[in-house]
Amino acid sequence: MKKLRNENNNTVVAVVANFKYLRMYFDKFHKQIRGVGEYKGEILILTSYFTPLFLFKSLRNDKKIKIYRYRNIKFSKNTIKLLNEISVPDKPNRNITKPFQWHKIHLFDKNLKIWKYIFYMDINMNIHYDLNPILKTLPINKLFARADSYPNYDKKLKSQFYENSKLFNQLSNDFNLEVRDYFQTGIMFFDTNIVDKNTKSELISLVEKYPISITNEQGIMNLYFAHINNFYKELPSQLDGFETYFYWMVENKKIIITKQARKQYK
Repeated sequence: MKKLRNENNNTVVAVVANFKYLRMYFDKFHKQIRGVGEYKGEILILTSYFTPLFLFKSLRNDKKIKIYRYRNIKFSKNTIKLLNEISVPDKPNRNITKPFQWHKIHLFDKNLKIWKYIFYMDINMNIHYDLNPILKTLPINKLFARADSYPNYDKKLKSQFYENSKLFNQLSNDFNLEVRDYFQTGIMFFDTNIVDKNTKSELISLVEKYPISITNEQGIMNLYFAHINNFYKELPSQLDGFETYFYWMVENKKIIITKQARKQYK
């Protein structure tokens, strides 16, 4: 793999995507971040060794795009078996439908510490305004993210795990699953000081110990960054007159990033 180089930038915006998601969303993401997002810095794409990046014209033309190719994370057969047994009414099993989400763990690889700060966002997020209000709010020795159940905080961390598993009792004894401010992994802004040579392997070990996360990496990252380590801090909901993030656009509100492209008027 070609060695990553930081072109004198303190912060990088990163996405994790397989070929399918790059094909579906990268051109839109690239247009938005360079356009309304007004971001001129480096973009880091984390993707598999087997992704044919030469097919994407915008990748070839933007000299500030960096590529980190990862090897697939391999869980034990027992871990895969338990993850695949998760069954929640009206919810697909994410380990089956979206197994690539586990590769967000690669964001915490020590090789990415060439950047001081990493701002991660799901590649299918929607950017509506300048990212600078967020990017200038530096997460010194922290991981900033939005609370998953904002603004009502009506869900608990235990909602992220499969309660019918025999492992759930052990998990609830080891961690306080009653907290309501657990975070979403759709956007994360973190100081790479919180990453060391063991971080990635410790995250993988946590999956092996508690293979009952309904939301793949999200449940596990909350255990690791908010409970085992006190790194998580909620990203401010408002900065410089803008809402930082919400699920959809709301009338008369300037929201920088939304999960959905549609508008919902409230």
